[in-house]
Amino acid sequence: MQKNNLLTDLPVDLTQEVFEPLVKTEQLLIERIVSKAHVTPQGQWYDQERNEWVMVMQGAARLEFIDGKFVNLQVGEHLNIPAHVKHRVAWTSEEVETIWLAVHY
Repeated sequence: MQKNNLLTDLPVDLTQEVFEPLVKTEQLLIERIVSKAHVTPQGQWYDQERNEWVMVMQGAARLEFIDGKFVNLQVGEHLNIPAHVKHRVAWTSEEVETIWLAVHY
């Protein structure tokens, strides 16, 4: 067993958003996502097979949904996104890394 901290040991290279699986089984994926000024490219949408619960642990983000709604997430705020609800990352903080905890179930 190894103890880790979600807010430390951040990736040095953030030219791309970084997805790090923490727990992965057939039924469950828990991952840390690190973003810094990353967005989902225009016209692209996540359409996931599983529900996703996300929480912003550091930084800030804005999600856009295909129905035109936006949700801003600040530190400590979380959201449950049902499977097949199309969404994209519209904005993440440019000043500090945005650290997400995501649970796909």
